[in-house]
Amino acid sequence: MLHFGEEPPISFKNGSGTIFFTGCSLRCPFCQNMQISQGNSNKKHYSTKEFIEIIENLINKGAENINFVTPDHFLPHIIEGVTHIKQKHNIPLVYNCSGFQNKYNLEKAVDLMDIFLFDYKFADTELVNYLFKTDKYLTVVENALEFIYKKKGNLTLDQHGKATTGVLVRHLVMPNFIENSIKVINNLFFNFGNTIFLSLMSQYSPLYLKNGFEKINRRLKMREYEEIVSLVNNLGFKNCYIQEFIDHDDEYLPDFKRDGVFKQ
Repeated sequence: MLHFGEEPPISFKNGSGTIFFTGCSLRCPFCQNMQISQGNSNKKHYSTKEFIEIIENLINKGAENINFVTPDHFLPHIIEGVTHIKQKHNIPLVYNCSGFQNKYNLEKAVDLMDIFLFDYKFADTELVNYLFKTDKYLTVVENALEFIYKKKGNLTLDQHGKATTGVLVRHLVMPNFIENSIKVINNLFFNFGNTIFLSLMSQYSPLYLKNGFEKINRRLKMREYEEIVSLVNNLGFKNCYIQEFIDHDDEYLPDFKRDGVFKQ
């Protein structure tokens, strides 16, 4: 699909040529893509030839880039398809990932992809222990981000404001765990400075939340989100996209059972 709901330099004017892959390396219990990341909604199989045709079709529709969402476990097939595309087209390629990244995969992807949309969800040990059965999250994500940022650098925009290369870090503010967001923002500030491109999101929803996670079984409150927005402003972040606060609707969430995946 042409996705118009990504950050402004990613969707830009004509939309980001987005391909959603089933499955995910992290499997968050609240995932907004739960229908396909951990379910079987709209699951289809494609040959490499069909995959290449999908990319070609998106390019012909005017896509600003090709955006691979949760691509890790399909990387060998993506490499095959992208190698073919690069022979014919000069278009930015986006690696849209959970942040819980295998370094072996990143080493294969880093020179092939132009832009990395990198989720930095958690920096608080209490929240990680509450959500997952792994104690590796913090180390894996921080090492992966350091590696990618060192290799690709900060997000670069052309003269028109369209993203061409580099890293943009996304952070979703969670209810009841504001300390987690404070730690994430502080870590980014102290490790990468205030010029790193950051996307701050308020769209958390318990719509697909699994049972047993009552601490996050509500929407984010405005005062919680405003506290993190204030922190970003006080630290002087220069390149931060701040999502409009949403507390009543799931308009930002996809529904893969609909023909139009997004409401807007």
